Amino acid sequence: MLEQLCRRIEHAGPVGSGASLKLAVNLPLVIYYQALGEAYSLCRHLGLDTDRIVDLFSDTSGGANILKARGPMVAKGMRGDDPQPVTFDVDSFRKDLGTMVAEGSELGLSLPLVERTLSVYDQASQEGWGTKDGTSLSGYWSSRSERKPTG
Repeated sequence: MLEQLCRRIEHAGPVGSGASLKLAVNLPLVIYYQALGEAYSLCRHLGLDTDRIVDLFSDTSGGANILKARGPMVAKGMRGDDPQPVTFDVDSFRKDLGTMVAEGSELGLSLPLVERTLSVYDQASQEGWGTKDGTSLSGYWSSRSERKPTG
């Protein structure tokens, strides 16, 4: 049955191992969305269309595979549009980030990048972005950088 439902099946070990592996797989993704928002903030002043920027990123060393699959949604989020449908919302990423911090602590690890990223996702959720698709975080960060005073 799993073979019909899943693209890939991996045995990771005893019960609970799959959850650890899932968190490890999601970690670069949630941090990438934050990094993408910051990257967009650096070039937004150029006035380029967000679809063009996402296409450029996806075709360079700055692009993660997620852009090939969800690039149009990311571009919508950067424009401030609401990417639809919501497949994995900001609050779900927050839950995963919190679990990553807890798992790291249990293993005696410090995960400063995850902790800082969680604080950004917490802030986004507090500002009403919690139920938006995770791809919208790039737009959230971009909108915050617009409000930052210059000089």
